[in-house]
Amino acid sequence: MPHPSVLPGKIEALPRSQIRRIMALAAEMDDVVHLEVGEPAEGTRAEIIRDAMEAALNGATKYVPNAGSPALRKLIAERISDRNRVAVDPGRVVATTGAVGALFTAMSLVVEPGEEVLLPDPGWTNYQSMVLFAGATFRTYPLYPERGFEPDPEEIEALIGPKTRAILVNSPGNPTGAVWRAPCIDRVAEIARARNLHVISDEIYEEMTFDADHVSFMGRDIDDRLWVVSGFSKSFAMTGWRIGWLVAPAHSVESAIALQEPTVSCISAVSQAAAIAALSKYPQTPGELAAIYRRRRDILVEELAGSGLIAARPAGAFYCLIDITRTGMSSMEAALDLLEKKKVAAVPGGSFGPRSDRYLRLAFTTSDDRLKTGCRRILEWVSER
Repeated sequence: MPHPSVLPGKIEALPRSQIRRIMALAAEMDDVVHLEVGEPAEGTRAEIIRDAMEAALNGATKYVPNAGSPALRKLIAERISDRNRVAVDPGRVVATTGAVGALFTAMSLVVEPGEEVLLPDPGWTNYQSMVLFAGATFRTYPLYPERGFEPDPEEIEALIGPKTRAILVNSPGNPTGAVWRAPCIDRVAEIARARNLHVISDEIYEEMTFDADHVSFMGRDIDDRLWVVSGFSKSFAMTGWRIGWLVAPAHSVESAIALQEPTVSCISAVSQAAAIAALSKYPQTPGELAAIYRRRRDILVEELAGSGLIAARPAGAFYCLIDITRTGMSSMEAALDLLEKKKVAAVPGGSFGPRSDRYLRLAFTTSDDRLKTGCRRILEWVSER
């Protein structure tokens, strides 16, 4: 008797991460410069860890409300309100298992099977997986290097069809490092409002900007269809604590909270204690980290200056796309060759959309010296190709 498939068809159909393939190969090698990992090299500050340990010793080891503790939701709402100069009610905030949990919740509530979501290209790989898991389909809108990887809003509008339900946006961007300017955001919000579309705005890198301030989709008269995602992973170097947040439309908050019950129940009480300490005692942390990554962005740009490799100068996050068209290789071929020949781990651009196979993504999250070494090895590799 044949065995049934272990995985349902919709899971088998999800795209596999090329990032993980490169990471696995790099882990078996010595002297690799790791430019593939999208997390801060700096660990969580010791004071936050100590505060979380103390909270655990004092009893923060039990269940908490599905939406997160009232204290945490209040602090998140206050920070969002201060940063974006808009009033956000704590009742609209849901604490989630990282920004991924917030994105999954938003996508699950916004789209029905057979509907369509517009995704950026280049764009983070897991966006596609979440859409497909929801039973929906996607179309991609292009981000242009000559525009700093900002889209043309009119092209987004032209892609909208009868089944389009939502537009997903990401600024500052992964993998582009792009920071969308206010006119672009205003126009996309206007389009969403006019066409009755939801906007899922991934703002996880909101505090990692270098040349211009981050502009949120909040305060643009689309609150009844706006889902804003962010968290502690990048801005507070807390990736392993798995704590993020979702700001949902007021009429959908209870649905978002209800979805937490059968999926994650609640966020770790210890992680919430760490997040409360981060926001209440160490709010300067994101600025300190942003200064580090601004310096490393400048190092990368200087090291690769004149090479013609940089597709667009990163304005935020901690990523840079380099154009490897001249090598004649696909992005996966290039990533494997670079790893084998020069021991530099980079992410194939083909992971990020059909238009992105000409790129490799570099994460400037490693130490200054290792970053310089990696850039010099890349220049040697290109010259040898």
